[in-house]
Amino acid sequence: MTRPILRPLQIQTRLAISLAWVAGFVNAVGVLTCGMVTSHVTGHASGLGRDAALGAWGPAALMGALVGAFFLGAFATGLALEFGRARGWGSLYAIPAALEVLLLGAFAIGVRRHDPASTEIGATLWWMTGVASCAMGVQNAIITRISSGVVRTTHLTGIVTDLGHELAHLAVQRGLLGRTLQAGGGTLRFGTGWPRLALLASIFGAFVLGSACGAWMHIAAPRLSMLPPILLLAWIILVDLRSAGAREFSAR
Repeated sequence: MTRPILRPLQIQTRLAISLAWVAGFVNAVGVLTCGMVTSHVTGHASGLGRDAALGAWGPAALMGALVGAFFLGAFATGLALEFGRARGWGSLYAIPAALEVLLLGAFAIGVRRHDPASTEIGATLWWMTGVASCAMGVQNAIITRISSGVVRTTHLTGIVTDLGHELAHLAVQRGLLGRTLQAGGGTLRFGTGWPRLALLASIFGAFVLGSACGAWMHIAAPRLSMLPPILLLAWIILVDLRSAGAREFSAR
């Protein structure tokens, strides 16, 4: 019998908030060192179309490479999860999370060598933004699989959309219109109320907080600025491996 992919809600919530903090942190450091975001691809896709239309093939190639790097990270994560599930691994997410740590470690090397008074250009810009984007693709695929597509952590467009959706649901459900529908026999069946609203707000806040921490760390200790998110991810991997070991021991 195949083990379920979904984790308990409490673990999902903590993981989503932690990863949102990591994404905000990495994004801020990416902007400060390379002059561009790395946690999502919407802007890169727009830039690809714009640069191609203007005949700016160098910038267009960079935008396309970043989209491809994000896709590659998500693809690698999908392969790792399917491989681990087919073999009944107790910890499905340790390998892709370790891959994210390695990619962010490579990005950290670039950050350590970076001159804080300038913005990266040339080949260094390509590989630094490429590995960071790939790492964010890995991360987004991890939380997407864990939550069955319910939440994302590397971009906030869907989070803000869902926040508006959930608030509208609660306003209607608890307001005059909700009472009118109830009296008329109508029902409201979308959304999950306050728990999901709190989760979405927490993810948004964690991303913003992570961005602030990344910016502050880059100012205070620029050459070590990537250390906090890497240590947090390493801790998440350790906790997951210990939990998997405990589950296997209890199942014996």
